[in-house]
Amino acid sequence: MTHGNFVAQPEKYWDRLFAPGGHAAMITSVDKDGRVNAASYATCVRITHKPVQICFTTSQKGDTGRNILETGQFVVNLPQFEREILEKVRVVGLPFAPGVNELEKAGLTALPSSKVKPPRIAECLRHFECDVEWTKQWHNRIMVVGNVLEAWVEESCVDAKGYIVWDRIKPVAFCGAPYVNMFAAGYETMRVGLPYEGPEVTDAMRSVESMFEDM
Repeated sequence: MTHGNFVAQPEKYWDRLFAPGGHAAMITSVDKDGRVNAASYATCVRITHKPVQICFTTSQKGDTGRNILETGQFVVNLPQFEREILEKVRVVGLPFAPGVNELEKAGLTALPSSKVKPPRIAECLRHFECDVEWTKQWHNRIMVVGNVLEAWVEESCVDAKGYIVWDRIKPVAFCGAPYVNMFAAGYETMRVGLPYEGPEVTDAMRSVESMFEDM
């Protein structure tokens, strides 16, 4: 696979770049000794728009959770709905021993990040470099919320206003463990009307406008 030219996006476009809000993702991290780890996640969610923050949960016993608690950094890499990259997502999701570089096992290419130590994944078309805002442990899970420090996109996948080109990005979701190997695409777009004329419509529009007025 030929890797494209990635361009860092201005902060005012980061929120647009993560659309839609929830994704299948590969998250890269490093341990205190700098060893690279990658793991696949079914649900990685953008939870705030300004600043842009991303959330996911991971096992308390896994490498990702341990690395993040040690270093406070991670990168969210979003794959597209294409068989070749999704097969690699499944490889990255296998239970390799601690210290094994999953990127090498899956045949994926590491790209240097600009703001954090964990690498980006060249085969994914969007990357979000993050530092940890907070974590919460419960049962056997860790919830991680990260602040986006830098966002990247392959240059052909975004327009001049920072909006993604849907049929290039091809957002994808993993259907969950019970489905084993099934992914779902969600990159067809449709603009729909709002058959309601109450004051809530105006209030909602004002809320959206105020959210982005400084961008």
